[in-house]
Amino acid sequence: MSTIESQIQKLNDTNAELARVNNELTSAVRTHTNDINNEVAAAKNTMAAATASAISEVKADANAVNAEIKARMDDAVVPWLPAMTKVQFDALCAARKQQYAGSGFVEWGKHYRGTVSDPWQNVNDGLYMITTNPHVANTIFLGRENSDKSGASKTNHAHTVVDGVKQKLYGTNYFGTNEATVIRFPPAPDGTKTYDSATGAATQHANAEVAFAAETTTNKVITSRKDLVFLESWHEKIADKDVVYPLGNVQYGASSYEGVTLLNNLVAQGYSAFGEWDENTKGYGAKWSSLTDAQKALFLSEPEHNIYFDPRANAYIQVRYRIRVVEGLGDEFDYSYAYKGISKSWRPKIDSTNFPFFNVRGQNVLSDDYYDSDSTSANGYFNPPGNSHRWSINDGDFEGYASKKGIGHNNRCLAVPIALVQRMNQGAYHPTYNPMGTAKIWRENGFQVKWHSSEGIQFLTSKRACFDYSVIDTSWELGKVVWGRFGPKINGDEVVVGRQDQYKYHDAIYAGQVEDLRLNANKLDINKLREDAIRKAVSGTLRGKGKVPFTRVGTGVVEEYTDLGDGYSRVYLSHVSGIDARTELGTSTNRTPKYNVYIKSETTGFVTKKAVYVNFAGAAAYIYFANSFGEDFVIGDSVQIVDSEDYLSSEFDSLPWVDIIGDPERIAATFPDGVVGQWVPQIPLDDISQPFIFNRKSVQGNYSRIFTIDDGASWTKNTHTIQETLNRTDATFPDSRYVSLLHYESHSNFTEPSNNTVVVGDVGDVRFNSEYRVQRGNRLQHSLIGEIGKDSNVPYGNFKLTDNLILDDGRLYGNENNGFGPLHNPIEAKASSGNEGNSGVKALSTITEKNGLYYLQLHGAELKHTPITQADMTIINADSPTGVITKGKVYLFKGYDNALINRPIIAIADNASITWRKHDFDGYTINSIGQVINRLGNVDPLLRAFDSHWGDDQTIPIIDGENVKTDLNGNTVKVFCHHTQVPLGIAHND
Repeated sequence: MSTIESQIQKLNDTNAELARVNNELTSAVRTHTNDINNEVAAAKNTMAAATASAISEVKADANAVNAEIKARMDDAVVPWLPAMTKVQFDALCAARKQQYAGSGFVEWGKHYRGTVSDPWQNVNDGLYMITTNPHVANTIFLGRENSDKSGASKTNHAHTVVDGVKQKLYGTNYFGTNEATVIRFPPAPDGTKTYDSATGAATQHANAEVAFAAETTTNKVITSRKDLVFLESWHEKIADKDVVYPLGNVQYGASSYEGVTLLNNLVAQGYSAFGEWDENTKGYGAKWSSLTDAQKALFLSEPEHNIYFDPRANAYIQVRYRIRVVEGLGDEFDYSYAYKGISKSWRPKIDSTNFPFFNVRGQNVLSDDYYDSDSTSANGYFNPPGNSHRWSINDGDFEGYASKKGIGHNNRCLAVPIALVQRMNQGAYHPTYNPMGTAKIWRENGFQVKWHSSEGIQFLTSKRACFDYSVIDTSWELGKVVWGRFGPKINGDEVVVGRQDQYKYHDAIYAGQVEDLRLNANKLDINKLREDAIRKAVSGTLRGKGKVPFTRVGTGVVEEYTDLGDGYSRVYLSHVSGIDARTELGTSTNRTPKYNVYIKSETTGFVTKKAVYVNFAGAAAYIYFANSFGEDFVIGDSVQIVDSEDYLSSEFDSLPWVDIIGDPERIAATFPDGVVGQWVPQIPLDDISQPFIFNRKSVQGNYSRIFTIDDGASWTKNTHTIQETLNRTDATFPDSRYVSLLHYESHSNFTEPSNNTVVVGDVGDVRFNSEYRVQRGNRLQHSLIGEIGKDSNVPYGNFKLTDNLILDDGRLYGNENNGFGPLHNPIEAKASSGNEGNSGVKALSTITEKNGLYYLQLHGAELKHTPITQADMTIINADSPTGVITKGKVYLFKGYDNALINRPIIAIADNASITWRKHDFDGYTINSIGQVINRLGNVDPLLRAFDSHWGDDQTIPIIDGENVKTDLNGNTVKVFCHHTQVPLGIAHND
């Protein structure tokens, strides 16, 4: 074999070996791969089995969780239903706090406009009452939805905002289809409850006899009181009582709401009660756990029900409310509005160191009205914005301070005042012993008679006797008190009515008894607010409150008379009797006639004018007058003192006024213990026709009069006419011994003296008025100056300012600053009709803010028209001899070279000696307001032009409170700064 072949053979062998090795390697790789594939397949099978097992376990766990969630939702609340969260609810509240000025009323609601045959009465907008239907005794209404509704409100029902929560007041104590909210009151005082001012304890006695027997120096029977109405609002868990209320109103009075059946037995009755006196009111609600999801959604999805979900509490919360009516302990309150700067707790004002605060109720079911720290029902008390116990400051509401236990979710509860209601009492009316009574007494054979009947004179001899009721209310007992109430008329006469005035029944609530405490929560346009307020003031529709005086006639002896100079005098009396000793507030330098104290001298027969300051000290008295009466008092003279300053504590917007006519000696003999009313300071003359001017403006037309000629042994009643324009009655008394009581309705004042404070917004016009009509400013005039306009020739109008000065601190610039004040256009063109004793008033209107509330502020002066004729003037001819001139006297100047001076001139100061030369006034001028200007441009200090007009200087005096000044005609007139008694709204900064 050749070498080549040999090499080929080796190569073939090598290839064969390589092929064998390759086959072995391939076989080994395949084997190994198969092994790996088998292992992978085995692993996959193992993993698949494990995964299936895990998934099964997870699904089981998930199903268990879902089942638990569903069970919890079914057992308690269902967060998946459509409701606001707490975050959303709080955000809405925060937005409303920016939108509104504070807590109060957003809408007043409508009121019933009434008809001639159905004379319902309303208080402003939305609040009203009926006085002719016994089915609504002790009741007032808020809101109305029938076609007979009236009022400026945009909504039929009242809407409030409290701490940012908006609430619709509807359905309370549901009365029918028309009234939105029906508010019940406790029965009027019946003489069976006492209040002890030393301990703060009120005690209910078995009857009036026991109550009067329990009287001490401090413990007195309650015969006059005010009841307080307010809205109480709090947050509460729905699950706590397992009940939900429509609108959150726990006093809801209907048995269904949009198809959902409601029950009134789900919570203790006290939860829905108006007050602790109320055992009947039961609010309707729905049992939450029994509702379907659709029914729950009905409440949760409508915002007016005020429900939200609180995730921290894991509960639904509803904001709830009730109307509360607290039975008063008397007529006085420390304060009624939750204004800033007041830190003490909300309470009535009863002279005691143990003031009873108002108890917070909130979510609690007990209905106690007054807080007693020792009581198990004491939850806390209410505090105003200035109190440190408040959690947040909301203008317009009181916040509950829970001293012992929870009063709501997060332990909060708020209150918004609605009204104070003055109550009459159930006893027999008597002008001395029970002026707040309403009932008659029984005579024989079932007839009912008033206090001035022979039976009334015989049996009604004390306050206790005025509450001596018959045993059975429908059976007569001679001399016993009739159980008065709404009742049928017999022969056109209200059988049980014992009064002579507009307040007939004790269980009827009349508009004149209501003080409206509702505050407007809306942010108000200041200038519009001022114009609206002055328009209402002029029309007489602004509401106020006033008291009726009680007159006593005493005696005294003149020990000293002092002329203090400048027309001011003082009488010192000793041996004073018949009048309670007391000290009147005031100063001896105050020249404003204020006190209704008069003196009749037995020697001179003189009757003084109204006193300006009185100081009773034991058995002596100092009485100051703004006049000199030196010749009218004799040392050692016995005098009668007529004192009408002891006002009753009760207050009314519409006053049940009484004027007293008679000789003080006869009044004292007829009413030795005093009598309600105010004396008309005039002595009746025998068989001579006399005009008697009423002390206040009568607004009722003909009036009721009762009179006696035998010192009260017998009385006669009749109806007498009034001269409306002159506000007087003309009467002829056959005998000067007559004593008469004149009953008539009169509006209260709605302003009161106040300090000059910062002006908010612009300054209004000057309003002038001397009209006799109430709707044209008469009520405003009396409120400001105490005088009654008697003009009938349209003497009223507005006058623009010509100069307006405001200090840097925002107050009007006035008399305390060198006598300057805002100037206005002249009003002299408004002539008076010349009625005797007539006066007018001018007032500049602004808005001021006090303690976070807006008030109307009025600066101005009284005006007196002086219609002097030439026959009344003293003539001063040029070059006449030196003579005396007297301040306030009008002179007619004649024959001077300066023709401007030849005219009526009034002396504005006294001068003992002056020579009147015809050329002395050369170069003198008279300016537009009557000032005489000399050649150097200075105002003459002695003389002023007289035009037989109002004597006005075209200046608005800016002072604090009240004072007097001399006008351009020499008259002493009142000047004032007044604020409205009732605030107009809540102040805000934007």
